[in-house]
Amino acid sequence: MMKQKIAYLISSLFTVPMVALLVFTIMWFDNSKTNFNGNFYYYLNSIFFFTIIPFCAYIVSRTVPKFKAGGRELERKIAFVFGIVGYVLGNISLMFLKKPTKAMIGLYLSYLISALILAFINKVLKFKASGHACGITGPIVAINFIAGIRMIYLALLIPLVMWSRFVLKRHDTKQLLAGAATSFLVTLIIMIWIY
Repeated sequence: MMKQKIAYLISSLFTVPMVALLVFTIMWFDNSKTNFNGNFYYYLNSIFFFTIIPFCAYIVSRTVPKFKAGGRELERKIAFVFGIVGYVLGNISLMFLKKPTKAMIGLYLSYLISALILAFINKVLKFKASGHACGITGPIVAINFIAGIRMIYLALLIPLVMWSRFVLKRHDTKQLLAGAATSFLVTLIIMIWIY
């Protein structure tokens, strides 16, 4: 079915690590001096901790037979673990950078706090809040603080990603809204505080 294929493509393209790659790359090309002190290593630091480490979860869960046998639910858990590990290490790395920027600090913190709250909602409250919705909403809020309101058109990706997850029956409306609301509020508070 064509609708399912389109939804799967959107869902695959806008995984949390891929959205991080998109946002940090926009930041680099928009204003590398302000956003990364003009330091390409700072940009690579962001990609390593927020895209490469979290993306490894998909490789591990699809190639290691024990994890592969666990199906989608185990893949989701592994993605959370790899994501949080990447975000914790990314935030620690800020202490070793000579002069991290406001943009880096804001986005690094937003990712970490959103992921921790989402993990709490999922693990402790046993409510399957959407990681995809969380992973697209917060970064788009952040980029509108960092690069300016002219990036508002990126907000169109939020309903598109949520639609894809709904069509694929991975989440219901409440789960999608919970994921989006988590990162929206966390990122908004952090960005207002930093900017």
